[in-house]
Amino acid sequence: MHAFPLFVRLENRRVLLVGGGAMAAAKLRLLLSADATVTLVAPDLSADLRALLDGKVAWIARTFRAADLTGHALVFSALEDEAGDAAVSAAARAAGILVNVVDRPGLSDLVMPAVVDRGEIVVAISTNGASPVLAQRVRAAIEAAIPHGIEKLVAFARRFRSAVHHRIEGHDGRRRFWSGFFDGPIAAAVLAGQERLAAREIIRAINGKDVDGGAIGQLTELLVDPTTPDLLTLRDLRTLQQADLVLFDSGIAREIVDLSRRDARRAVWDEAGDALQAAAIAAGRHVVRVRAHEGAVLRAMQARS
Repeated sequence: MHAFPLFVRLENRRVLLVGGGAMAAAKLRLLLSADATVTLVAPDLSADLRALLDGKVAWIARTFRAADLTGHALVFSALEDEAGDAAVSAAARAAGILVNVVDRPGLSDLVMPAVVDRGEIVVAISTNGASPVLAQRVRAAIEAAIPHGIEKLVAFARRFRSAVHHRIEGHDGRRRFWSGFFDGPIAAAVLAGQERLAAREIIRAINGKDVDGGAIGQLTELLVDPTTPDLLTLRDLRTLQQADLVLFDSGIAREIVDLSRRDARRAVWDEAGDALQAAAIAAGRHVVRVRAHEGAVLRAMQARS
């Protein structure tokens, strides 16, 4: 991972934008959508930029000066001029302020991703500046995969988050509750516009007998090609994401194991594997046992012979 993925709240924070053309207009739209307070520095503005000027934008009608950086949290340079952009970048870095220069990753501390914005659901895709076009194509694929109305599901879950937190003990118990919610009929009712029905059912679930998060443990065996993550199916990925404990053979590629949840425990299957598996299931955990499928094992044996 060459850049740390991070979402930053810019509401009412001051951001400096240098440039007056089409690239600057694109950046200004994004910054205004995040409710940032923008200082725009440029001798002249394109018609698109002028149309975006409002109470959240202060325009300084001249070329950039290092003193313009004072009091700003972030800097964006969209001069589309190598020397000018380099000067803005150098001044920002000297002042200890993170900077993004449009289409110049070498001058940037921040990498601007392609963004899928569904209200409360925001997905960012980055190629670390190497291929913005590819990032846009990945964004299109994600847009197609996310159900319409998913922002309603997020708003609905927020309404009941406090109740779930108080009624269901423990992080694992709450995670299992929400996992069952998003995979089950209550979420389907929300997406279908039946929020009253969904509200009755989630209240019943929260107040039910199993609200302490108790659950019956389960074991799922996942047979994979041990060295090729690209061959995993969507069902395989979903199984890994639902695991509390991932037990994997030593020949399974780390890239496959790393597709499990970050808070899931991971361990190589060895002599202690049976004990780990039994203890996790007894505690109500979901164990995923990742093994190489027979075809992959046979190919590996043939390659060695």
